[in-house]
Amino acid sequence: MEKITLRTPHHHQSDIFIDTDFTHFNTIMQKINADERSVFAIVDEKVDELYGSRFPFPKMTIKADEAHKTLETVELILHWLMGQGAGREALLLGVGGGVTTDVCGFAAAIYKRGIDCAFVPTTLLAMIDASIGGKNGVNVLGFKNMAGTVRQPKWVFASCDFLRSFSQRALYKSLPEMFKVFLIKGEYFHEAADFFAKNDVNAVGFFEKMQFFITEAVRIKCGVVTADEFEEGRGGIGRRILNLGHTFAHAIEHCTARYSHGEAVGIGLVEAAKNGHCDDIQQIENALKACGLPYQLPGEISVAEMKSAISQDKKNTNGLVNLIVLEAVGKIRMQKTTMDEIIF
Repeated sequence: MEKITLRTPHHHQSDIFIDTDFTHFNTIMQKINADERSVFAIVDEKVDELYGSRFPFPKMTIKADEAHKTLETVELILHWLMGQGAGREALLLGVGGGVTTDVCGFAAAIYKRGIDCAFVPTTLLAMIDASIGGKNGVNVLGFKNMAGTVRQPKWVFASCDFLRSFSQRALYKSLPEMFKVFLIKGEYFHEAADFFAKNDVNAVGFFEKMQFFITEAVRIKCGVVTADEFEEGRGGIGRRILNLGHTFAHAIEHCTARYSHGEAVGIGLVEAAKNGHCDDIQQIENALKACGLPYQLPGEISVAEMKSAISQDKKNTNGLVNLIVLEAVGKIRMQKTTMDEIIF
């Protein structure tokens, strides 16, 4: 098992455990029981069908899709916690993908002015991104993450065991989030792209190698968050660097339900490279194609629709788009741009 500890300048700490199986989760829970903390779980209803017996706590199951990533779902969680008599010493455990960790984290942040939360991410995207770094949020009027907080989970337990239940296509849809942090750091991108293009989920040692890539992706993200927890631009671009590809991705998701978040991020990475006049753009496209992932803006979305969606991006300031662009593998910059200057 790997353990990475995220410590921020604001003295917040989050322990991330990454393992190939579920054995060490029981050790973590034994410590919580020793501390006499009440645990309440918010579980994706599909995850509960497969793994519900692993979480013998009072639980509320939710439909975990973008349509239910809303203030209404958070309110239902608050009502349930009140009905359960959850006090401020309680731990709220989110079990599922990114939607689950987002609504759980948000509910924990505002219930009785804040209780602790922890996550057991069950998707690749949640393991490497959504559960890490403390950001949580819900959609408003169909726009991504317009309401939310930044509050670090006490701990995260990511087990590759959950990933074995996914088809290769479903699993690979999350790879662009992994590629994103490797492109930012300038490490592991080519190695990861080559491995996932040449191997399938049935290959010997596949999930052991997956654990390695997950660990390195988490390590990179933790390094960014440690330096700039609240996206204040510490040291220059700061945490905003993690928005690479996301201005385009969120616009795509607003305009069509055709793509998952990970797939939209993949297209967004290509668009970010295009706007950075990146010489490595062909390598990114080839990596996505080799993994069976989309890499071009869908024809059914017009430029006007993209611009309209981007105009609502929460990262915009003073009428300008704060666009994170890729100049080369490992070289990122932020450019303040008008809508008409964006290349589509």
